[in-house]
Amino acid sequence: MASRNIRFNVTIKAPRPLVYSWLGDHEKFGSLLPGRTTRIVDGTGASGINGEGSVRRVSFGISHTDEKVTAAIPDEYVEYTVVDGSPVKNHLGRIRLADAADGGTEIDYRIEFDPRIPFTGAPTEMLVRAIIGGGLAKLKRRLEAA
Repeated sequence: MASRNIRFNVTIKAPRPLVYSWLGDHEKFGSLLPGRTTRIVDGTGASGINGEGSVRRVSFGISHTDEKVTAAIPDEYVEYTVVDGSPVKNHLGRIRLADAADGGTEIDYRIEFDPRIPFTGAPTEMLVRAIIGGGLAKLKRRLEAA
C-alpha cells in the first residue's frame, strides 16, 4: 500500500503567537473541525498541557482517533502521531509556522500516513483534506475578521 502525503500551505494575516494559540491548543483547534476534540492526557514542557506527551481524542459519533503530540515549540511547531482508533497507520502530522512577508503567519501543515485497509488511501486522504482544509479556512476567516 502506498503512503499518502498531504500538504496545506495557508497564510493568515495574524501574528504567529495568535495562530499558534489556536493550532497548539487541542480544544481550540478542535472547535474548527467536525466532531468533538478533548485533551485526555496532559502534556509537559514549554507548551504546557497541550505540549509534548499530551493526547487529544477526536470523536465522531461512536468512533474516535487519539493523537499524541510528540514535539512542540511554542509559536513555531507542533508534531503529532495517531496512537489509537484510526483507519491509518504510520501517521505523522507536522505544523510549522513562519513569519509571512506581510506580517502575518505562513502555515505549512503536512500529514503522512499509510492506509490500514487496502484501497482506502484515496478516500481517507480526501476526507482528511476536507476536514483539515475546512478547519484552516475557518481559522483564517476567524482571525482575519478579528
